[in-house]
Amino acid sequence: MSGMPSKPAIAGVIPLPARLVRWFAMVSLALWFSGLAHAEPVTDEREISAVIQDYLHGSSYNQRDRLSRAFHPDARLYLSQGADGMREVGIAEYTSWFGKEPGLFNGRVGRLLGIEVEGNIATAKAEILISRDQARFVDLFLLKKLEGRWLIISKTATRETAPAHGRQVVLAVSNVDTMPGTRLSAGNSFLELVRAYAGFREAGYGVQFVSPEGGAVPLAYIDTSNPEHKDGIYDADMMWALANTRRPDEVTASDYSALMYIGGSAAMYGVAEHPGMQWLAVRIYEQRGGIVSAVCHGSAGLVNLILSDGTALVSGKRVTGYPDAYEDMSAAYYKTFPFSIEQRLRGSKGQFSHGARGTSHVEVDGRLITGMNWESTRGVVAAIIQRLEADSAALQNAPQVGG
Repeated sequence: MSGMPSKPAIAGVIPLPARLVRWFAMVSLALWFSGLAHAEPVTDEREISAVIQDYLHGSSYNQRDRLSRAFHPDARLYLSQGADGMREVGIAEYTSWFGKEPGLFNGRVGRLLGIEVEGNIATAKAEILISRDQARFVDLFLLKKLEGRWLIISKTATRETAPAHGRQVVLAVSNVDTMPGTRLSAGNSFLELVRAYAGFREAGYGVQFVSPEGGAVPLAYIDTSNPEHKDGIYDADMMWALANTRRPDEVTASDYSALMYIGGSAAMYGVAEHPGMQWLAVRIYEQRGGIVSAVCHGSAGLVNLILSDGTALVSGKRVTGYPDAYEDMSAAYYKTFPFSIEQRLRGSKGQFSHGARGTSHVEVDGRLITGMNWESTRGVVAAIIQRLEADSAALQNAPQVGG
């Protein structure tokens, strides 16, 4: 179990409400968004995010018009050339490189890593993974607000060797920071987030976070004496992403190879019943042919997933999650739970099982991969990666038709 708030407090273990996640992100980035107290900088951040998304999407799908609108007409780009050289180009020349096969995905997988706003100027950072070249680029942008519109006026980048996957996964989290009808704090399990994020990133996958409402999400069970937790707290890219999660209507299901529901007490509220979250998971599973997974109380997100033929996604499949046997049903936290994960999954004809308390227990049934508790997080991530790599190898080795 991730650890429920009803348990005695442990020194150094801190539940982190959503309003503080943004603060942590800013500490990690050495930023302070002065506009948290009023609306204008928040609006600026959203507008800048939209500009960077134009750049990322336009460059990934050979959409020159969308790419161009992110830049000022006189923007200059300072690109790497050779081992330690630099090449300066204008935006017209740069966009001309993306003129072939408009609308076709070209293998670039990008995500926004951070934004800092100071008055009418801003900086932003993004990551580009290109699997065929085993390359990871980090782009830095300088933006300026001109006549009420944010535009990129300069860009530079650095390149490093990265694993050759370059695909994306999405981690599903909750926005609920208080258990309904109580003053008990709720949050997403920080160690599960850290282990999932780090595991996918180390394997070369892009990682995005999605929540029902978007924006900052609450974090729970942070132990400041734990080295893994410290690494997560000071991972500027991860903390910024947790402060700026996307809503389901802000992401495209076909961009993701897998969706993983993260546990923690907050996972019991607001996720399972959210139509957009359901839609995203089912689209990834059915139309993308991707993986749906969960760990610990994150398995609550599975209970309402219905496929296009009317059957439950878990029907007839091996599945796990935090079991009733390990819940404290007399505790205040449990009395707020809207349902029993185990009973709902069994009711949908899922073949529910669990292992010994405090041990990793992972169930893999095709493209449904689940873990019993926080100790299972690494095993779930490893199983997802193994399945994705096997699918990729099978596709590459499939006989070619035509010619």
